[in-house]
Amino acid sequence: MEKIKEKIMEHILLFEDFLLEENKTKGGLDKWFKEKWVDISKTNKDGSHPPCGRSDASKGGYPKCRKVRVAAKMTNKQKKASVARKRKVEKEGSKSSGRTPNYSK
Repeated sequence: MEKIKEKIMEHILLFEDFLLEENKTKGGLDKWFKEKWVDISKTNKDGSHPPCGRSDASKGGYPKCRKVRVAAKMTNKQKKASVARKRKVEKEGSKSSGRTPNYSK
């Protein structure tokens, strides 16, 4: 039952974010790139999240990026579950040939 509640909350957060975007003026990719994104799989010493991205792309796991306002609404449990799903998909690997991104829900 708890997992169902977490899934519902995550979908609600994503839907709220979608509605906020739809209500604002359309900015396209320019607006998307200007927004602040953070990596919810890591935390700084003060408890905040570092900016999304990796300094060395050849090592380490891929970041789990979320907009700052979405990350702020998520509980620690939701963040851990989201990161765990991404890591599971990464571990399974891509079923297609070549380097393709692995998306998790």
